[in-house]
Amino acid sequence: MIQETSSIKICIVGGHATPAIAVIDEIRKHREDWEIIFVGRMYALEGKEIVSEEYKLVRGRGIRFLPLTTGRLQRSLTATTIASLLKIPIGFVQAFGYLQQERPDIVLSFGGYVAVPVAIAAWILKIPVATHEQTRVAGLGNRMIALFAKRIFTSFPDMTRQFPIHKTVYTGLPLRGEIFESVPKPSYIPDGQRPILYITGGSTGSVTLNAIIFSVLYRVTNEFIVIHQTGGLSYQDGLTAKAKLPPSRRNRYIPVSYLGAKEYAWVLAHADIIIGRSGVNTVMEIAAFGKIAIYIPLPWSAEGEQDENARYAALHGSSVVLAQKGLTGQRLYQTIRDTYKRRNLISDQARRFARLVPRDAALEIVKQLIALV
Repeated sequence: MIQETSSIKICIVGGHATPAIAVIDEIRKHREDWEIIFVGRMYALEGKEIVSEEYKLVRGRGIRFLPLTTGRLQRSLTATTIASLLKIPIGFVQAFGYLQQERPDIVLSFGGYVAVPVAIAAWILKIPVATHEQTRVAGLGNRMIALFAKRIFTSFPDMTRQFPIHKTVYTGLPLRGEIFESVPKPSYIPDGQRPILYITGGSTGSVTLNAIIFSVLYRVTNEFIVIHQTGGLSYQDGLTAKAKLPPSRRNRYIPVSYLGAKEYAWVLAHADIIIGRSGVNTVMEIAAFGKIAIYIPLPWSAEGEQDENARYAALHGSSVVLAQKGLTGQRLYQTIRDTYKRRNLISDQARRFARLVPRDAALEIVKQLIALV
């Protein structure tokens, strides 16, 4: 239970929307009188006006969304490097203005370059800051924010060693409660005896991963019903690939731009194999359901975090890890077949892994926030 407190105004910020939404929903469940504001990215990709999923999710919950324009420190020189660097001071000015105007009781960060100026501005204004590190390798943003934070939460117990011990707490990764709800089967998924293969490249999709999938669709749909979350950039390509399949197989391939929470809950509960990138939310949600996975880490993820996440799951025997470099459709198809043949053994290991995943991390974070204010 959450102890009784006076009403609190909380500012939530960061580029990792899924755990933020989990905490927002937990607050709403217990304390409807708390006021929540969200600072984040209006657009999902730098230089492209594709509205971010965090904006849609936050606004869909009736929460005020304050868009922040800021840049990031890039590890390589590209055409966008200078433009991105020039946005950094804009982000600080915006963040300071938002916090001066709103005067929240506490700022909760979920890392990333968007959260850095907000955390520093909060520290200057003497507003307590807490941050959550999702991954197995502390990102640059959270390493900076940790200098100003009064509390640092981690997804993994061994991650507490990467931050000052006196202010670091292992909570686990906040998982959205709605994905564990029992929901009806989406109408567009056909009935049948074939196993379900779910493919995801994260909320924005993966163009590279999608292209590999498209190359083996004919063979894969012979054995599986394929639900493919393509992201917005590849959705039309998915529809084109579907149209090229023989009529008898088209209903076995289901491309979707994005899965809502209820659809995602059903797919997670019923998928036989999941293929995806290995962002921490994807890995831990799959782990919590005790599912078999084939992970293809994003090669250029910050600090190699996706490789670390995938290896962590593989060490528990619940998944197979493939490198993107040199990956062909034939090799991926063979891995899918081999993994499915070994499904009984891998499923036993995946279920044991599921028992290690906390489901109450969001509640624990809310309790910690109350203690801070």
